[in-house]
Amino acid sequence: MKNIALIVNFEKAGAREAALRLIAALKGKAAVYGDEAAGAVLPVPALPDRELFAACPTVVSLGGDGTLIDAADRCAPYGSVLLGVNLGRLGFLSTVEGNSPEAAAAFILSDFACEERAMLRCVVRREGGEAIERHALNDVVLTRGTGRMPTFSAYMDGRLLSSLRADGLVLATPTGSTAYSLSAGGPLLAPDTDAFVMSPICPHNLSARAMVLPAGRTVTLAADGPVSLSVDGQEAIPLDGAAAEVSKSPYVTRLAMREGEDFYELVRKKLVTGIQ
Repeated sequence: MKNIALIVNFEKAGAREAALRLIAALKGKAAVYGDEAAGAVLPVPALPDRELFAACPTVVSLGGDGTLIDAADRCAPYGSVLLGVNLGRLGFLSTVEGNSPEAAAAFILSDFACEERAMLRCVVRREGGEAIERHALNDVVLTRGTGRMPTFSAYMDGRLLSSLRADGLVLATPTGSTAYSLSAGGPLLAPDTDAFVMSPICPHNLSARAMVLPAGRTVTLAADGPVSLSVDGQEAIPLDGAAAEVSKSPYVTRLAMREGEDFYELVRKKLVTGIQ
């Protein structure tokens, strides 16, 4: 019997009802546990993250892509397989749709395939302070504060890559190349590409373009004005003159996949034709 960890975004319309139907469909076939938020709302045992992911090789994210990305950061150190059930609009990273929790349960119980996705490790070191470390499935983003447009600088292994005035910079994984980086004009990278992409946000320079960078290097991002750092869309961290060191994370996100699923078909369906 599988042990399933359930993470639910209760802000999504119908999330509680979908979760209850999913739990009912898995009853007697899998042992379902929840994080502390799910345990407060649903009839499942609640465990803190460390115990939850250590006990459950399969983590089910019930919500949208944002819910799945948040779950990835939490469960990646434990080697869990992450399966997204989409209750959102696009659901680009989700494996199954949430409009039929019973069908989702059948997939969860099957011998599904999984795919490893690279992540980013971001470290901010402040003078006299403790280092801040985060891991990202999608991207690391620097954005300007109020006031004048700052100059953003990017260094690779200590050598200057780019210096430009802009609203910000996005450093994205291949998975994240379909998200904010794409909106900023960056290219799409196939999930198994061993590279990252750096895209400027609204650059004040006609020659500024996105750059594809080798994944094995360390990229340092800095700015000469007030900027904030966001990792996978989480809380904005003021850099206060510090730099962000970004490299390939030792962790990967293991995403559940359908057999024979094709990335380019998904791009055509979700991002080109707009079928959702």
